[in-house]
Amino acid sequence: MAVWDTSVASGLHPDGPLFELASEAALAEAPFLLAAPTVQEISFGLERQADASFAELFAWFKELFAAGVLEVVPLSWEAALLAGQLRAMLPVPPSGGSRGGRGTKPERRVAWIADIQIAATAWLLGEAVCTTDQGHFEALAEAIAKLFPREPRLKVIPPPLAAGS
Repeated sequence: MAVWDTSVASGLHPDGPLFELASEAALAEAPFLLAAPTVQEISFGLERQADASFAELFAWFKELFAAGVLEVVPLSWEAALLAGQLRAMLPVPPSGGSRGGRGTKPERRVAWIADIQIAATAWLLGEAVCTTDQGHFEALAEAIAKLFPREPRLKVIPPPLAAGS
């Protein structure tokens, strides 16, 4: 089961096809995996909106964890160490990517650090990263491969549903 990054997990909506897919996976006792930094980014985004509809969506998002539809993969000490190494190798995000022009420069840097943590978490778990931001995660996969050339490479896969499905 792949670890969803924020670009994919933020597409979860109560009436959306991604939620239906996540619900089916949970019924099969294979809940979708979200790295802790993804949960943090989504929580930040929902809280920042601070209106009634987003408060309801935030409550719904929390319920997905309680119901077992989503599972959080914590940032372990091993992943934190690897994330530090990756950040030293790639201190700023590669140009382009799905977040290229979205948000302020500091917000993009924070998102980059979350991407680094997500990649480290997924790789140590032995899972792929499911993302729409292929460029950023391919750069991270390459950096991990340089650090650990004899280990399996981090796999980067597209979302389970095409955008707009």
